Formats: sequence, C-alpha cells, structure tokens
Amino acid sequence: MSGNPTWPNGELRLDLPVFLARFGLEARGEAEPLLGGEDNINARVATDRGYVVVREYVRSPPAKVAAELALVSHLAKRGFPTPAPFTAEGGEPFALVAGKPIAVFPFASGDVPPAMSPGLAEQSGTLLARMHTAATDWADDRIPVTDRVGVLETGAAADVELDGADQWREEIRRFLDRRAEALDLLAEQPAGPLHHDLHRRNLLVGDGRITAVLDFDELNHGPLILDLARLLHYAALEQPDRVLPSAIAGAALAGYQKVRPLTLAELELLPVAFDLAGLVDATGFIVWAAPYLGVRHVEECRSWLAYLANREDSY
Repeated sequence: MSGNPTWPNGELRLDLPVFLARFGLEARGEAEPLLGGEDNINARVATDRGYVVVREYVRSPPAKVAAELALVSHLAKRGFPTPAPFTAEGGEPFALVAGKPIAVFPFASGDVPPAMSPGLAEQSGTLLARMHTAATDWADDRIPVTDRVGVLETGAAADVELDGADQWREEIRRFLDRRAEALDLLAEQPAGPLHHDLHRRNLLVGDGRITAVLDFDELNHGPLILDLARLLHYAALEQPDRVLPSAIAGAALAGYQKVRPLTLAELELLPVAFDLAGLVDATGFIVWAAPYLGVRHVEECRSWLAYLANREDSY
C-alpha cells in the first residue's frame, strides 16, 4: 500500500548462528538492519558464503510466502534479475520461527536509484514484461487474487470519519458506475502473477542498469496491465504535484512493449487500469490504515491526491 510513507516494523530476534545453519550457512557477523520494509523485516548478515539478507515476513502466511518464493526461484533460473532464496533443511525455501516465515537471500549489489527517470522507467517496463512472459501459464492456487472492485465497493460503504470522506466515497461510486463496462473488459484481459510493487525503492541499479528487482511480497494474480498501471502510479506519487510525467509513462510503455506488445484492448484499457490502481490503493489506505495513523483528512493520502491529479474525466 503506497498511500503514505512507511516505517520499519522492528528488528530480527533470532539466534543467527542456529538459524542460518538451517540453510547451510555459517554466520560471520551481527545482523545489520535494512530499513524500508512495510510488510517485512530485513537484515544483512555476513556468512561464510558472502553477505545474505534475512527476511522475516510480518503479515504474509506461509502458503503465500511459499508461492512467492517458488515464483522468484523460477524467474531467477530464467535470467530475471532477482536473487533466488537459499533452500533450508528439508528443501523448503524458508524456515518457520514462532509461526513467521523467514527466508534467506544472497545480498544483491547496487544502489537504490534517487528518482524515477525515463531511462529507468523504460528498463522497469521491460523487466515487468520479462516477468510476465517468463510466468506465462504459471499456475499456483496459493497466489492470492485481489478483488479490486470489491475493495472499492467496501470503500463506498465504509463509515470512515475523515474530512473529505464524502467526496472520496462519491468518487468511488461515480467511477464504478461510469467504468462498469471497462472494468468487466479489464477482468477478461491476459492475466498472471503480478509483482504489484515495482517502484524505484524495490530496484537496485549499477552503472545505470537495473541489477535487481526486489520485494515480491505483494504478489497477486490479475490482469497483466495492472502491473504496468502500478508502475505508473508509483511514478506519479513521486512528483511534487502527483501528476504522472508523460515522458516516464511513454518510456515505461515502450520498454514493456519491446518484450510483450500489448493488445489493442489492453492499450485502450490502460488508462482505466491506472485510475483503478490509484483509487484502490487510496481506498486501502483510507479504510484500513488511516484510522491507526492519526490521519484527519483524506487528502493526507498521497494515492488519493495522485488519483485526483491524473484521473480521466472523459467519462
């Protein structure tokens, strides 16, 4: 969820030598916290096989984590730039500690890019398409399916006591009513596993090239163009006025189509998918996060502001 900045969840509380031994690794140092996780806790640790990242999944259940790591391993074997997890004893890609799945990955080199540029957007679009083509016909019932229309319907009926909430609820109803046919068509488009969280902070770059795509924790199954729409949504969030730059949008689309050309229907539905991505993200934050964060006005939600700044008014 990208409605507002997030904070680290805490620190690992593990007997590292004992835990890493389950993965055939010997700890050679203390855990160094890696900040920025919203749904997980990450730390870098030196081992006899180089630096590794130990990742505790705070919210995801074991079945979903198993599905995520199976797909990540599949992608890595096919040359996609993402680190594949180490295998624990018993052949599992993670170990359970106090009921929480904890995985171990090789530490990927590179730097988080300071901004989303057209060049980075083009590379990101290409990598999304590579992921989608590498996962063609990938079937795993453990991957969740997100009912985005259902999220919006929940928002429209939610008793949220924030300033501006009436406008937000009315906009949801308007969107669902006017875009009903397009949303039905969107659900019929080519679908598969979605990264759903491809923003610059989940990328590592070296010498101007993306060296790693990280954090598949929002993995879900849905229309592929929603992944591209999410990439564009994140790019809009980083702008001071929340308006998506046309140069970044064009570059991301061009990069994607180098690998997987979109159908005419997908191209026509991309603006709707973009609006949907923004409105669903805003709704998730306003309904489920805002009450616990002291938010008073819906305009404190960045995704809501980005939706308003970019929505298509042609309907």
